[in-house]
Amino acid sequence: MNKKILIITPKFPIPTTGACEQERLAGMLQLKRLGFDVRVIGRIFEWQNEEEIIKWGREHDVKIDVVPYEFSSREKSSIFKKIRKLLNPIDWDGSAYEYTQANIKQLTIDILQSWQPDAAWFDYTYLWPLYQIFKAKNIPIITRSINFEAIHFLHEDGRSLINYLKFLPKFFSELKIVKKSDYVFSITPAEEKLYKKLGAKNIDTLPLRSLPALVKQRREIREPDVLHLFFMGASYNVSHNYKAAELIIKEIAPEVERRAPGKFFFHILGKKLPENLAKLCLNNIKEEGFVENLEQFLVNEVDIAVIPSIMGAGMQQKIFEPLVYGIPTVTSKRGLAGYPYENGKHVLCAKNKDEFVEQLLKLKDRSLRKKLSANALRLSSELFARERLNTIVQQAVRDIT
Repeated sequence: MNKKILIITPKFPIPTTGACEQERLAGMLQLKRLGFDVRVIGRIFEWQNEEEIIKWGREHDVKIDVVPYEFSSREKSSIFKKIRKLLNPIDWDGSAYEYTQANIKQLTIDILQSWQPDAAWFDYTYLWPLYQIFKAKNIPIITRSINFEAIHFLHEDGRSLINYLKFLPKFFSELKIVKKSDYVFSITPAEEKLYKKLGAKNIDTLPLRSLPALVKQRREIREPDVLHLFFMGASYNVSHNYKAAELIIKEIAPEVERRAPGKFFFHILGKKLPENLAKLCLNNIKEEGFVENLEQFLVNEVDIAVIPSIMGAGMQQKIFEPLVYGIPTVTSKRGLAGYPYENGKHVLCAKNKDEFVEQLLKLKDRSLRKKLSANALRLSSELFARERLNTIVQQAVRDIT
């Protein structure tokens, strides 16, 4: 009989718009391909189409149970719950607080009794309030971290007194998952080291599970008169995407044009580029918005990726997607997050405007672009091979069950 894995995930990843949704949906399909019986508990917002979600589950033989978010913008909690939340600092993390509520707890208990899973798989670390239900039944827990949430929060929202107070319950969540999980999957080697420092014993790095489907075997390196560069962010409502786009549009692209007139053209991809940046997309910069056929664009339309990583934790797909395509890439070393891409061999690394400009100007050399592309393809094929990620997951499930 196939082992049963119950996945507990936050907002169910349909529609699959961003990298985190692609990663979680790919993870569900991976477990199915590996022969596990899979069932999913996920939350949904009012704007999501529940019928579409259930239909996807039927098509892939995945039973899906959904629970509405209790504290969405249209639904206010009672005064009693607000007071309770204020008095208990552990409940200050609103993301985790959602999973202390009766609706999600009772559904989880009912499924445990009727379906009797062999293991629980938690997407994201802030779902820990449900752990005790599984611990009471001696059901092993795998926690998949998408980033070290406490640090990511400070990067995105800034370092202020109030944010340091909010940091504490998020850091508590990370300590909790290290203590209570039977196996932890970090998303980067850098974060694996951090979890080990906190005491994680059974831990491995599981990269973005959406990447194996994107890995290419070769790339043609053209020699056009104008080199086309791109930056992409899923949404510019996210601080680290906004800051990176701002650096390119206001500083990098104008300086590159001054140093090499007419030789580089920048494309800015992604939804909701703010008006103050969009109006600056002139001359050698074009706002592309959402690109419907991204693969065709990356294969046929661009020559270089320029992806500054100024802030944020986890594994930023906008850095690694160009690398698996073999697109010569200029990025920040911090964004590589411990993955073994080397400056000058697989990528070019830069820290500030001047360094980004210098590295981009080097890429006028087609032989350098060819070397970076070939080396990045070779390493990406090793790191993100489907078989390798399958082995990582299978070994973890065997170890705990």
